[in-house]
Amino acid sequence: MQAQQQSLPTTPDRNDTFASYPASSVTKDDDRTGGSPTVPPSGNFDLSQWKLTLPVSKTSYFGSGGSSTAEILPGENCNVSGFTGDPLDDGYEDSNYFYTSSDGTMVFETPLSGGASTISSSYVRSELRELYDWSPCEGDGAANWSPSGTHVLSGTLKVVDYYAADPQTVVGQIHAKNSDKALLKLQWDGPTKDIRAIVNANPTSGNPFSIDFGLIPGTDEWSYVITLDDGTMTIAVTYNGTTVTESVTFGSGSMSSDWNNHAYYFKAGNYAQADKNSGGNFEVRFSALNTSHSN
Repeated sequence: MQAQQQSLPTTPDRNDTFASYPASSVTKDDDRTGGSPTVPPSGNFDLSQWKLTLPVSKTSYFGSGGSSTAEILPGENCNVSGFTGDPLDDGYEDSNYFYTSSDGTMVFETPLSGGASTISSSYVRSELRELYDWSPCEGDGAANWSPSGTHVLSGTLKVVDYYAADPQTVVGQIHAKNSDKALLKLQWDGPTKDIRAIVNANPTSGNPFSIDFGLIPGTDEWSYVITLDDGTMTIAVTYNGTTVTESVTFGSGSMSSDWNNHAYYFKAGNYAQADKNSGGNFEVRFSALNTSHSN
């Protein structure tokens, strides 16, 4: 059975603003964007505080390790024994899943050909997981940030290939440590539908609702800025010179105050929301991807 687009309630418990200004005003913490087509992604992007999850198992990719998803870490000698490739932040690429395109963008390829999914998911992904304040070769258990302070993920991207029978992929997330519910999934729902955010109101029960942004970029390039600032989450989506901004606050309206008790990390890439055995494919290209954190 194919996955179906979630039909989720919208919520009045949010603050909406609509603005029109150039897409170039989307905030970034540096000027690093997609650039040279002749270097791996780490030549154009700082990947030292990310790990990459692949849509295949450790055994199929590394030759051993079991059925859990294969991951590529930054840092010299941090990857599994027997892996002969480069670290994520120093030259890693794979033409099947993660590479630099001819236009200099960072490509996340997610083929729907079986593969391996992560715990609490039946979907496959080529996706980065933030490693906040991470020391090389450590685990990611402590590589998270608290909801206090200001935390920003910004990206500029386009979806250039998709499974037409079920065209949905998540391109940005805020995920909570010790919860199987994502706080936020920013989702591209196909070339004829609005960009939308799926927000879980409660870290235990979920109780998700959907926020539509009224912008339909199709396969053109568009941008987002996701901010969590002292318990208020703001999502800004920009396309063709128009920006729509939405926000929700922990403990206000339907949003549970329990979200204040979690630590968080960002995710970005291509988390396809379609049957992993369908035989389709999703390709997402990022020309910019940045994070910033301040107390």
